[in-house]
Amino acid sequence: MATRKGQGPRGGKSDVEADRGSGGGRGARASSAQALPLREQLASVTTDPLVLLEGLFLHSPVPYAIFDARGHCRLYNPAYEAMFGSMPPPEYSLFRDELVAKMGLDVLLRRAFAGETVQTPVIWYDVKELRHVEVKEAHRIAIACTCFPLASSEGEVSHIALAYKDVTAELAAREAEQLERRRLYQLLTQAPVAINLLRGPDLRFEFANPLLLTLMGGRELVGRTLVEAIPDISPELVSLYRGVLETGERVVAHEYPMALDYAGRGQVETRYWNLLYEPLRDERGRVDGLVTFAFEVTEQVLARQAVESQHRWLEAVLDLMPMPVVMADPGTGDLTFSNAAADRLHGQHIPMRTPASEYGELFHITDLAGRRLGAEDIPSSRAARGEKLEGLEVVWHTRGGEFVLSISSEMLPAMHGHPAVTVLPFLDITRLKTVEQRLQEAIRVRDEFLSVASHELKTPLTVLGLRLQAFARATLADPDSAWAKRHGREVQGMLRQVMRLADLVNGLLDVSRIGTGRLRLEYEPVDLRALVQEVVARFQPEAERAECEVDVSGVESAMGAWDRMRLEQVVTNLVSNALKYGAGRPVRVSVELEAERALLRVRDEGIGISPEAQVRIFHKFERAVSERNYGGLGLGLYVARTLVEAMEGVIRVDSKPGEGAIFTVELPLRPSEPAVAGKSLAS
Repeated sequence: MATRKGQGPRGGKSDVEADRGSGGGRGARASSAQALPLREQLASVTTDPLVLLEGLFLHSPVPYAIFDARGHCRLYNPAYEAMFGSMPPPEYSLFRDELVAKMGLDVLLRRAFAGETVQTPVIWYDVKELRHVEVKEAHRIAIACTCFPLASSEGEVSHIALAYKDVTAELAAREAEQLERRRLYQLLTQAPVAINLLRGPDLRFEFANPLLLTLMGGRELVGRTLVEAIPDISPELVSLYRGVLETGERVVAHEYPMALDYAGRGQVETRYWNLLYEPLRDERGRVDGLVTFAFEVTEQVLARQAVESQHRWLEAVLDLMPMPVVMADPGTGDLTFSNAAADRLHGQHIPMRTPASEYGELFHITDLAGRRLGAEDIPSSRAARGEKLEGLEVVWHTRGGEFVLSISSEMLPAMHGHPAVTVLPFLDITRLKTVEQRLQEAIRVRDEFLSVASHELKTPLTVLGLRLQAFARATLADPDSAWAKRHGREVQGMLRQVMRLADLVNGLLDVSRIGTGRLRLEYEPVDLRALVQEVVARFQPEAERAECEVDVSGVESAMGAWDRMRLEQVVTNLVSNALKYGAGRPVRVSVELEAERALLRVRDEGIGISPEAQVRIFHKFERAVSERNYGGLGLGLYVARTLVEAMEGVIRVDSKPGEGAIFTVELPLRPSEPAVAGKSLAS
């Protein structure tokens, strides 16, 4: 049908109606004869059939449009406009439509004008993409068209009708499904896991991703059954596949060993896999296949086995060690390992599954004073909390007896797949403690003997010294007498030896008092500079004999609160050492004040002290040189250090062999505690 130019769907009479009765050929009569039954039917329904056809055209849910031979739209119904979202412009032509030409549909349209009914494929169509017309508002739709000719009564096709089917939703869903399929396929082919899909009771490969094909040495899998494709597969694994088909239940296998000829070269090797078998069901819910996801974990398994083997080797080594060792979890404090030596000490295997909260009852451990330690105080719990133990001494009461232990701890961080752990090695020092007690008893007896011997020696030495001093004074009073000339030098020599012996006895007494805590400090105001000058003046004769010039420098006065007698003893010991080891060279003594502290320095230019000797010369009975060349018991510096530290000071030495030595004493000007009449050194 065609409408007059400018008329819409509701235009005037149709061309068919206008041509009714025109032309009288045989073709027209045949066409009229064929149409008479329909016209008679229309006439029986209504007196105006055109109105009936017009209503059918306007209200049809199927979009229709009628085009003339030039491709212009002459008639369309409302469903057409609703589908495209706009009416066709007057200048629009099917044969100028770029989209129609691009998809080759113009050939189908010309076949329709030739009298053939044709069906177009489904296409995406967007009016806004046309160039020969301008349409701003329209829908992009997917359509399929049925094109059929409209012939006149003479059989001439001057128009064609297009019935449209909107398949936008179906095509969009189909394309979305295809996109999802492509994405799924891409995911399966690029997945870092081996994937296959098996169908049917014979387990035929329907899909195998590239990774699986690579792992199988390029074997041909798809289209073949499981046994055909992998003839060396184990029967147990085939049963696993069939079990999923029969039960419809998912199966998960961890570190499953599969011995196969993976490369297809006759070399069977074992690899380990994490497997997931997921059943597949048809539209009726019946299991008709399964999909397998295989993660190769061979490297992880072999690495873990190597670590476990190394762990067992390490445990064997630790079991061979004579030193007891235990390990604890730093988070909970629970024991995780004990070597054979620790188990032997305990009298049985140390339990590993007992929580740390029960260790107070499980292990009978006391401190050296005999107090039993609770679960929170035993060494493993303290170390697990982050406390670093260094030689903690406890007593472990076991079935085998009581053992005194020296326990240390060290935190070993997580590494090589192993979690962090607290390591507690401990030494059995029971015998050492026994020896120590015996030594302490021997020292106590020695100190007691020295104390008694010193007291017993001091009395006759004092009397002898007084007599020799009287002889010396008599000699000095009458130096020209025969007795003085004959015995004067001998008396002076004997007096020096007696004084030296008295100093040794006093040193032994001081050591005895220090060891027993009976040495007391008596604080009083003391001028350190004046005290140094008094000591140096007293040593003047000895300095002259040693050919040493003693120089005193520094501040004019250094007042502080110290024990005068003990401080004088410190100065005496230092000056005496300087004269002894620096004979023939000058000795310099300086007194300074720095920030509420007094500094005493005694410097000589003698033989010096080696670095290793500097560490020990302040200890009891220690010397830097052999006693054959220099006398003494090695007590002077020990007594000096003890006295200086008792007065809250420090003493140090700076020396190099052959370059002399500098002894420095630092003392606070007043004690940190309020001054008291007497203070025991033991405090």
